[in-house]
Amino acid sequence: MVIPEAIPENAVYELTPVDGNPSSRANLQFVLFYKTDGNKRSTASQSMHDAYYQVLSHYPILYGQLERKVDEQLDNTKVQVSVSKETHSTCMPSYTEFDVDELVSDIQEANYNWATWPQPLLSICPVRRPSTDGKPDNPLAQCVVTWHADGMGLLISVDHSIADGVGIDILLNQWAGATRAALSSDNTEPNKLELPVDYDHASLYKELCQEEPQKDWFVEYVDSVDLAQAPTENGAIMDSDTRSPTSVELALRAHVHSLRILPSALHKLYAEMHPSATTRHIPVIRLVYALMWQCFADAASLDAQPNASCFLNVIHSARKLVNRPHYIGNAVCPVYMRQTTAQLHTSTRQLAQTIGDNMHAVSGPHWLATLLMLQDSERYKKFLTVFANPRAKQLTVSNISRLRFFSVDFGWGAPVHATVYPMLIPGFATWLPLGASGGLHILWNMPDSVAERLKNDTRFTRYVEFLF
Repeated sequence: MVIPEAIPENAVYELTPVDGNPSSRANLQFVLFYKTDGNKRSTASQSMHDAYYQVLSHYPILYGQLERKVDEQLDNTKVQVSVSKETHSTCMPSYTEFDVDELVSDIQEANYNWATWPQPLLSICPVRRPSTDGKPDNPLAQCVVTWHADGMGLLISVDHSIADGVGIDILLNQWAGATRAALSSDNTEPNKLELPVDYDHASLYKELCQEEPQKDWFVEYVDSVDLAQAPTENGAIMDSDTRSPTSVELALRAHVHSLRILPSALHKLYAEMHPSATTRHIPVIRLVYALMWQCFADAASLDAQPNASCFLNVIHSARKLVNRPHYIGNAVCPVYMRQTTAQLHTSTRQLAQTIGDNMHAVSGPHWLATLLMLQDSERYKKFLTVFANPRAKQLTVSNISRLRFFSVDFGWGAPVHATVYPMLIPGFATWLPLGASGGLHILWNMPDSVAERLKNDTRFTRYVEFLF
């Protein structure tokens, strides 16, 4: 086990307000399944363990303790990570292994429904809540490995305040590379890891605050919400929520559905939306946005007024904006678009064209406007009312289908499946790659009534399959 060296006795990493908002109070968890022979544990277990701590030793923030303190001036919660020699033992990232009876082939046959997963892969609750003294009990990074007779399962869990999907993608591939090097027959020393280490979120916040934020329609719309007339938040992780983390997790898991769009269905969607060579080119991903938004809004708002607002929220990476990763790469920018129910009743191709014409590019001022809004507690309550309530007509997409999860090779080939679990906000859909063959694997949190309507919508099922 490798302990980070040369860490100051009292290192403190300040997180920005957007990192500390309630929607980030979760463990971001990825699960990978591999098919291999049952003897791998005897040859690879120690190498995987050592490589895990070798890689994490370059990220000392993961050995710290997350602390939340109320900032009375901002009427919000301030978040920081404190790292010291003491936290090296009390907050040590965890790594555990289990021999399990379940077969990867059976899990594969069930379309990876988590009802068939071994219990250790479900043992780490994704919801993080502070204890009575304001400090979470669990380490910021946790890993579980399950050894099956025909393969391996792997869960890696990192606090979402510290890392996003790209950050975990970086960790996984660095860990896999270090393991392969340790298992190589020539026993050569692995190449020095190229680690994009940067803990300075505070400088990013200061840099953006020097810009003039744009108060666009999104901020104005949130400001216009009347909390006295709004429905109660349901599904968001609020400080006032009295449910246990496990209760919240079970409630959220019950509404997560798994969908699949095969490469052949993507080709069919594109061909049918482009009937002639003269049709203006529209990327197929925008056609998928349009189709899902259109069908979901119809299913979720059958009795809505014609002028009811329906939102599309696409989460973009902001790495190009800041030109460097932070912590383990946590920099995202939500981009919002609004249409009325009546406006959505158009062709999928026309809606996809509208999306392309109207979704503004990621920029510092737009991101800053959102960040400043989230640090204001009153505005954040309104934001949750609009975007985290099951009755809100909105589709939120976190598209991480271009990440390299299917290239994470520990020495026995690529995973047969990679997924994230679970979704924390109603209406939230995470898009992952389906595999080397292409296509999309979608995990979508929606009410069961909406799911049943979508299953009976031929516009939707022509291209999209429900797995569970």
